[in-house]
Amino acid sequence: MAPTSEPPYLRITSLSKHFGAFRALDQVSFSMQRGEFVCLLGPSGCGKTTLLRCIAGLAFQSAGSIVQDGRDISRLPPSGRDFGIVFQSYALFPNMSGAQNIAFGMQNQRPQPTGIDARVTELMELVGLDGHGDKFPAQLSGGQQQRVALARALATSPGLLLLDEPLSALDAKVRVRLRGEIRALQRRLGLTTIMVTHDQEEAQAMADRIVVMHEGRVEQLGAPGEIYAQPASAFVADFIGVMNFMDAVVEGPASLRCAGVVLPCDTSGHRIGSAVLCGFRPEDATLQIADAASPGLAATLSAVEPLGPFVRLHCAVPALGPAPVRVDIRRNVLDGQALEPGQAMALQISAAALRLFAQAGG
Repeated sequence: MAPTSEPPYLRITSLSKHFGAFRALDQVSFSMQRGEFVCLLGPSGCGKTTLLRCIAGLAFQSAGSIVQDGRDISRLPPSGRDFGIVFQSYALFPNMSGAQNIAFGMQNQRPQPTGIDARVTELMELVGLDGHGDKFPAQLSGGQQQRVALARALATSPGLLLLDEPLSALDAKVRVRLRGEIRALQRRLGLTTIMVTHDQEEAQAMADRIVVMHEGRVEQLGAPGEIYAQPASAFVADFIGVMNFMDAVVEGPASLRCAGVVLPCDTSGHRIGSAVLCGFRPEDATLQIADAASPGLAATLSAVEPLGPFVRLHCAVPALGPAPVRVDIRRNVLDGQALEPGQAMALQISAAALRLFAQAGG
């Protein structure tokens, strides 16, 4: 989304949640604009679902505040908040048809709105389920059940849509199709949306911005491209995509030493002599069959892993230390070259590709 001077639609400030001595959320703060799509991304147990439940009022934070559209909702029950939610399990009523599930929330509003049947028909068409309103959940596919749950969440025209891993129960192809449909629908409606996911590809494909969470804290907040290209920590670099890591020591303002080689690298922000973790993406290096004139670091090919349009080469590079190195090469670049484990290779990494991170505990 383009930068705006409007006040945030949703502001989370210093939110913490304790379960005894365990901190599920630790001083979480971020804000989002009206119409923005934000993904809460992280591994299981990082606090993302707890944060979503606090926003919905399904759990109360131990400290901190939540302000939605200028109104402090920190201590309001779910019924006093303006949101629709889609749960991971969809939570459809099995004894109600799809249309009845969608109408349920509107029928329980006070005062009850008029034109409920027309609204249900409109929503069924909106999510691509027209003609399926009389079917019960057991008669619908997983993707269709997800659409019913989404339509039900939208029925009351909420200001905020909350999605708790809504695609996790679906197979891969259906997930890819539905994530595109959800994103297109969100843009069409201009609906402020927060989605919880542990799937970094899903977050990168759908979000305007991603909140990467780790051990109850916000590790990094930014646009998908920014987080991938400029990870703020080794955890983010490893969780978003794939990263090769190696131990190194800062030699000077433009160099660092790995196990047996000095590499050119911008080391600004790191003290000379300090131990760092150095990383680079598999697609940011080149690996070729070695001959006498080959520039680069000596490497030995360990394994070849076909991955659709590209091939991931796993190799040992003694000069960089004991950790195996992964390099991604597009199939068309190989041009029929035979690659076999044990081959001598030459690895090249540009200085611009290297990212430095503080060592754990350093």
